[in-house]
Amino acid sequence: MSGRRIIVALWLLLLSGCQQWRAPADNGWLALDEGYYQLLDSWPGEAQQLLQQVIWRDANQQQQFVLSALLQPDSMLLVAVSPLGQELWRLNYRSGHQLSVSGIAPFNQPQFAKRLLAEMQLALLPHSLLQPRLKGLTLQDSGAQRWLRRRDGSTVLHIQQAAQLQAGAQIVLQAGAYQLQITTLQQDFLP
Repeated sequence: MSGRRIIVALWLLLLSGCQQWRAPADNGWLALDEGYYQLLDSWPGEAQQLLQQVIWRDANQQQQFVLSALLQPDSMLLVAVSPLGQELWRLNYRSGHQLSVSGIAPFNQPQFAKRLLAEMQLALLPHSLLQPRLKGLTLQDSGAQRWLRRRDGSTVLHIQQAAQLQAGAQIVLQAGAYQLQITTLQQDFLP
């Protein structure tokens, strides 16, 4: 009888230990490569609207669109428009980690939209806000460049000209097989 109790106790201990190694609860946590990033569900800086030109490239294609980003203390709204003025996709991330997406694939897929938002935050927000929101990854910042790195030091994401939002600024993100080039066309601060 005592042998069974020991086996049951060890089994319960093993189960509780496995539960501690699960991915973090949603609450804005997103798997990025071998680690996690917790999205901010509000804009920490001054409320503003950005108009940006985005060029996305991979080995097979290139796409270009204009992105309007409305960044407010209670939400972040991103709307992409084709060069001809047609809305391509829309992403709205609100307090309480409420996400709504619409438009063309793959931007209408929640996981893809969260990844896009995470990369935007990693590129634009102050390093001091970002590092505590990472698990299993580190963010190295040299001022003009950032590297999101795995535990072994290899690069997941490279960002050139990080945290540059003013008109004319260009940020380049390189991740695996694709590159994003983002040029701010206009920045308006809101009351």
